[in-house]
Amino acid sequence: MKRAIPVFDKNLEIFERTGQAPFFAIFEDDKFIELRVNPKHSHSHTHHHHDHDHADDENHTNEHRNQVIVIKDCGEILVRRVGPNMQEALKEAGIKIVKIRKKHGNKADEVIKLYLTEGLK
Repeated sequence: MKRAIPVFDKNLEIFERTGQAPFFAIFEDDKFIELRVNPKHSHSHTHHHHDHDHADDENHTNEHRNQVIVIKDCGEILVRRVGPNMQEALKEAGIKIVKIRKKHGNKADEVIKLYLTEGLK
């Protein structure tokens, strides 16, 4: 099964906010296979804007649906934080959300190995 993890860049450091991540690291089982650009950040790699509103509106959820397209072949996404509109878009795409914490590691490859061998406790 393919799994996605939001990351800063090719160093695979986990990005805190799923919808704002510059990239998604894609894994097949515990093997890193590619880095995919988050469509929302194809123009920039800046930090999250504080005026971002997570009101439950259709336009905002549609923005997240467009982001989810790049990971639609993944069965799961491992995340630290995910807003309600991104949750909805992931749910619609049939992608299971797995919550991770800082104690599980800061790099996607470490976290995926822990998840597959010991689970996330």
